[in-house]
Amino acid sequence: MLKDKITHIIENEFDNGLFPIEKEYAEKNDLLGDKHTIEDKKWTYPIIERCLKETEDVIKEEDASFMEQPISYFSNHIEEFVYIDSLAFDTIRVDGMAFETDDVFHTFTVLFGLKVQKKHGSFLKDYLKDNVGLQTSSAMFSDQDGLWDINIPLDALDGFQSDMTLAEAVDLAYRFIFKLLETLEVTN
Repeated sequence: MLKDKITHIIENEFDNGLFPIEKEYAEKNDLLGDKHTIEDKKWTYPIIERCLKETEDVIKEEDASFMEQPISYFSNHIEEFVYIDSLAFDTIRVDGMAFETDDVFHTFTVLFGLKVQKKHGSFLKDYLKDNVGLQTSSAMFSDQDGLWDINIPLDALDGFQSDMTLAEAVDLAYRFIFKLLETLEVTN
């Protein structure tokens, strides 16, 4: 899973660099070979859409500067969510991320579709229970699109700060999902 993706990046997209968590993984798994100097990869977001929760209608397509908004933006705009896509999400098998404030729990949440086989359901649910709490997270498999629809509270992730930017929240979610996949890889 991750090993193949990171190896592919190192062999074919090395000029784009690696995120720190990817670099750590590559070093730990001896994937770098003779490549010792690695630039930090920069986030790019081809899609940033601010949407209404009730209808999922797009309010506005935002540019990259929107990613500097504090995550608390959604406390003041509880009727909205933002959908974000990035080519980097392919590495962690994610089909886009949506960020919002949960109406019931008033927590900051990230929702995403995870491309992992249905047979890993017990692992995913146990991992979420152990790392973010089962009461405020969910994982449901969609036979229709073959994805796990996962909803987790950002507030429960190590490193979360209520004044972090949306870009920092994306990075935090990315690292959480990366660790989830790394643990899945090790256990299988």
